[in-house]
Amino acid sequence: MADEAESTTVSEPVNSCFTFHRIHGSRIILSNGSRTATRDGAVKFYDNGVVYTGLPLSGHSKFVVEAKELHSSWSGSFKIGIVLIPGEQLKEGFQPPRYSPSTPQSWVWSSVSLHAGQVLKTKYGKMNLEDIKEGDKLGIEVSSDGVLSFHVNGENQGAAATNVYSTEKHVYGFVDHYGQAVTSTITEAFVNPFSLQHLSKRKILGLLQGNLDSLSQSLPQPLIGYLGAG
Repeated sequence: MADEAESTTVSEPVNSCFTFHRIHGSRIILSNGSRTATRDGAVKFYDNGVVYTGLPLSGHSKFVVEAKELHSSWSGSFKIGIVLIPGEQLKEGFQPPRYSPSTPQSWVWSSVSLHAGQVLKTKYGKMNLEDIKEGDKLGIEVSSDGVLSFHVNGENQGAAATNVYSTEKHVYGFVDHYGQAVTSTITEAFVNPFSLQHLSKRKILGLLQGNLDSLSQSLPQPLIGYLGAG
């Protein structure tokens, strides 16, 4: 019964077509109801172009942008990823990174590589993000059980990370308008909320802070089994 309840999800996304977050890189200008992001001064500057999803990702989530403008003045291009941020931190005064692969507690697809928490982890993707053209679509998707994957023009590039929902921190997607990447527009965006049971499980695990094994003798075995699953 616990497994059945855990798998329960809302059939339709409750938040669709949401916007970019009002907190963003210093050179970003939002327009089109905050659904379009442009790195200002792209001829002179190549960085400070990070924009976050307007809502934290939860449950099955997807966020897709279309590359609207690129400029050949620079090398490098779009980078996409997710980052773990405490809920109270993303507010006025928060400083997004000038270059997203330098972000702690993040997974970033850059060029042909996956960066995990400031570490170059592995080769990733079926293509080079520096080959993105105007009109191409870049997607971030997280499954309800926390598997992260990236997409290009609807094609899944493979699993980039697992268990991204394993902490109490909020998971935000982001697009880094770096180098040649100047403008992007949101074309698809939705989140499905977690069940109350799933949120309760995350809260309990957060309070235990990795001490589940040491407490196994004092907690009921059905509860141990439930908390240790998934």
